[in-house]
Amino acid sequence: MKKSALPPIFVTCGDPNGIGPEVTLKALSVLAEAVRDRVILAGHFETLREMTRLLGQPLRLERVRSIQESVEAGVLPVLEMEGAKAFHPAYGRVSAEAGMIAGRGIMRGVEACLKNEACALITAPASKEALHLAGFQYPGQTEMLAALAGSQRFIMILAGGNLRVGLVTTHISLRSVGGEISRELVFGKIMALHEALRRWFEIADPRIGVAALNPHASDGGIFGSEEDGIIRPAVADARRIGLKVEGPSPADALFARWQKYDGLLAMYHDQGMIPIKLTALGEAINFTSGLPFPRTSPDHGTAFDIAGKLIADPKSMMKAITTAHQLTEIPHLDQE
Repeated sequence: MKKSALPPIFVTCGDPNGIGPEVTLKALSVLAEAVRDRVILAGHFETLREMTRLLGQPLRLERVRSIQESVEAGVLPVLEMEGAKAFHPAYGRVSAEAGMIAGRGIMRGVEACLKNEACALITAPASKEALHLAGFQYPGQTEMLAALAGSQRFIMILAGGNLRVGLVTTHISLRSVGGEISRELVFGKIMALHEALRRWFEIADPRIGVAALNPHASDGGIFGSEEDGIIRPAVADARRIGLKVEGPSPADALFARWQKYDGLLAMYHDQGMIPIKLTALGEAINFTSGLPFPRTSPDHGTAFDIAGKLIADPKSMMKAITTAHQLTEIPHLDQE
């Protein structure tokens, strides 16, 4: 398809009613040609072409019917999803039609990576509500990707600089977290984070800090039983097989000394997301480990409130694309 000898990097442009097309095109317009030449986009062609015009960018797009179809040097191929041609964007609106385009893009991206037609997947923001309206009944993109790829041990990691935070639970209500976590689940996420730090971040013997669920790590059971009954035994299990793991530590104390660790494990979504966003200043990425291929995404959502206003910040999407490029350029010999 392209000049590179490596398979392309598959980029889904997300919900066409959100900022996905905008941040994708903004990012690609400033990235190196060597990176841009490895990309194939999946999305709504006319939305992408109109966005390019509105942004005043010199990017050239061409609709293609397959990943293997050749395009001229300097042209970005766009693989349009079935049924997308009749779509008309309505920025900021949740719709089943937009969810269908985003969902089919995800499915095609996973398929391409599993068939080695693509070497990595980057997903722009998709609306969970729109995906559900379109019939994709998953809590989020991470869970959808794991299900499509058949991955049992996977983990969502937020990375910004040297701060890397894995999540035990992701897109569930806060009141459900206590009932969701188990000794087996926490141990599995410790293992998944350890493997990701070794394989993808090239840290030979990573140190991991594990956050408590309750304030003050429950103060000996005063505020809950999860620390003594679930998290501490899971940490002990990991230590018994030689992993450098500490915890459970009160989350506020743990994140205050995050530089001591190569990775941290948070029990729920916001416990991990808030510190990473405060630290990374808009340049964090979401990395899913445990899939048969690298997957990155920006650390933000569809931002319907600013969609179509041309003010979306592309820094996180730029980082997601460059990280995928770097990961697929480096030979990773440790495939455990």
